Amino acid sequence: MELSSSRQERQKIFMWVVLGCIAVGVGYTAWVILRANAGTAPVQAQGTIAGAEERKKMQTQPHIVYINLEEPHVYQARLVGLDPALPEPTQTKLSCGRLHYAAGNGICLMYNMSALNTTIVTLFDSDFQPRHQFTIEGILSRTRVSPDGRYAAFTVFVSGHSYNDPDMSTATVLLDTATGASLANLEEFETWKDGQRYQAPEFNFWGVTFAQDSNQFYATLRHGTTTYLVQGDIAARKLTVLHENVECPSLSPDGTRIAFKKSTGYQWQLTVLDLATMKEIPLAETESIDDQVEWLDNERILYQKIDYDPPKWVSVFVLPADGSGKPEVFIPNATSPVVVH
Repeated sequence: MELSSSRQERQKIFMWVVLGCIAVGVGYTAWVILRANAGTAPVQAQGTIAGAEERKKMQTQPHIVYINLEEPHVYQARLVGLDPALPEPTQTKLSCGRLHYAAGNGICLMYNMSALNTTIVTLFDSDFQPRHQFTIEGILSRTRVSPDGRYAAFTVFVSGHSYNDPDMSTATVLLDTATGASLANLEEFETWKDGQRYQAPEFNFWGVTFAQDSNQFYATLRHGTTTYLVQGDIAARKLTVLHENVECPSLSPDGTRIAFKKSTGYQWQLTVLDLATMKEIPLAETESIDDQVEWLDNERILYQKIDYDPPKWVSVFVLPADGSGKPEVFIPNATSPVVVH
């Protein structure tokens, strides 16, 4: 069967997005499968649009916010409960290419179709209604909200569209979610390495992940061809280098480990770093994963990759964080998962 011209165009957009580390694409109509706990039967739901009351009920329970890739609501944010007794997924009207959410505050990055190589940044509330919105030069990439909802961070590609592009340039910005004001570009922070000030004109930062106190965060710094995990302090406007070869960090809920992608020279290997010992644990994912993962709980992570069986373009997978097990589909035809407890 031949694809329609609109379907062909969406496929082209998807492949471009994959190169840009952004998983937005066209999904097929499918069942949404969620596993509340390992070994339990999957919860199945059709993902119909529900009203505000149903959404609010779901928001009082542990749930996941994600970007739907099923037609006809492609790119729109959905909510689905982790409890099988909760109703089927709730569809919102918010459209995003990448999103994150915490404590009633969210951030949504979306392509600006009216201006090439620009991104629309939207800060939204618990009703998924825009609170602040602006446009920034660059191609959308990563974004996070602090656990208390006070701060948000986002990364865009100013030039290039992939983290393995040696000539790429990024901008990573911290925002006040209440006012929408920019607090800083991470390039404005002082960086320290081995007890000394570390300076270079070609620093690039990306992939912020916040600690529970919000003032502290972690991110990736690249200088030349080397990447580092840095620990940030917003109040002090300071970054400290902690560990080499860490990209797109994600802090565990208990604050003890970082899940990240590690370059092996030919692919990115999902890995977990113990912050106390700096010991690395490679995870049981054999494919190259270019994503900033989300922790489902202290034992499992969620991440996106191409789903080949059947082909759904991109799905959310779940994987144990201790190196055991194997990847399993968690939400088909979905991307950018956010766990809300």
